[in-house]
Amino acid sequence: MIFRRENRGESFHRQLSSLRQQLEQPESESIAPVPREEHSETSFSLDLPTESPFAPARTSSSRPAMPETEAPSPRAGRIPAPADHYVTILSAHAHWEGTLRSEGSVTIQGRLEGQVHATKDVTVDEGAEVQAEIFAQNVLIHGTVRGRVEAHGRLEIFPTGKVIGDVKAPSLVVHEGAKLSGQLRMERGSEPVRPSVTTP
Repeated sequence: MIFRRENRGESFHRQLSSLRQQLEQPESESIAPVPREEHSETSFSLDLPTESPFAPARTSSSRPAMPETEAPSPRAGRIPAPADHYVTILSAHAHWEGTLRSEGSVTIQGRLEGQVHATKDVTVDEGAEVQAEIFAQNVLIHGTVRGRVEAHGRLEIFPTGKVIGDVKAPSLVVHEGAKLSGQLRMERGSEPVRPSVTTP
């Protein structure tokens, strides 16, 4: 038996030829075909639940809570009833000279000189000073009045009130502490009436 020793060059050429043979093989031989599975044509149906079992349950708490609003009061939408009449106010720091006429009521808090005509009430507040003729349905005096006062309904003088002048009214109420100086005539229209002066 003879042993032959290969040199390095022969070994390299042998490996290179082996590599070429592997590269020259067709892909059909190197890759084995994958068998295809045959599917049956049998039809079937699945009853799937309408909701996924993993989906969170719909509860009333899953939706954002709407803020609760109170039912509107039946009076909330109503427009407040208008006042029976208009009120004209002469403020405490105001001074009026001349004739003041109103289709409603007049409240005097400042100073007034002249005449006052009102279809409703005339109120002279405490601290007010009036030097004028007053004609109204009712006259309520808390301040000082110098002049003629004619009321078709009631004249009422309060404890802080002071009247100096002629007074004409079918009904007169004078509170304790009030001052009245002048001629008093109690008439209803053109007929004199029985005096009904009330002093609380």
